[in-house]
Amino acid sequence: MLSKAKQNVAAFFLSSLRGEGKQARCYLRFSYWLLVIVLLASLLNGCGWHLRGSQAVTVSALPAMQLQFQQASADLKRELTQALTSAGVDLNSHTRLMLVIHSEKQGRRVLSVDNSGTVSEYDLQYELLFSVRDAKKVFISNERISQQRDYQFDGSAVLAKGEEEQRLFDFMRRMSIQSLLRQLNAAATKAAADAN
Repeated sequence: MLSKAKQNVAAFFLSSLRGEGKQARCYLRFSYWLLVIVLLASLLNGCGWHLRGSQAVTVSALPAMQLQFQQASADLKRELTQALTSAGVDLNSHTRLMLVIHSEKQGRRVLSVDNSGTVSEYDLQYELLFSVRDAKKVFISNERISQQRDYQFDGSAVLAKGEEEQRLFDFMRRMSIQSLLRQLNAAATKAAADAN
């Protein structure tokens, strides 16, 4: 014989299967939407969709190298060192191959103004200049990576727009690092093919 609690649970599930009662309809509606969300998430994942900027660059085998910064922000130094280390590059070796970051620049210019003459849109620029060389040869000479984004400016929300501008500069720096890694990977692949 079933206990009273087990009978109540069994009755709830039977009524939900038959669609009886307010709780049963709520349970079925919740189950339906949960199933829809799970199916959509699996479809998005299955088709290869990812959040923007979430894919890391696949690096085959970059050689050990030294890293030298001539003019760079602390954020660039930290993020580039972290990206190279994550890609398996030995940065502590005494190799002669050197990645030199010559400069990092970021700036903004007015893109448009409104009727009263106040700025309504800015164009943000980010630029990275680098070289790859050893004692005898320059493999990549003064290569420039440029990123550009524009954003709407609102003078009544200066603090929020300042934070948005900083997030855009951070995003452009990360995209520049990914581009630099792709170029290093292409140069290493070409050098390996030339050696064979």
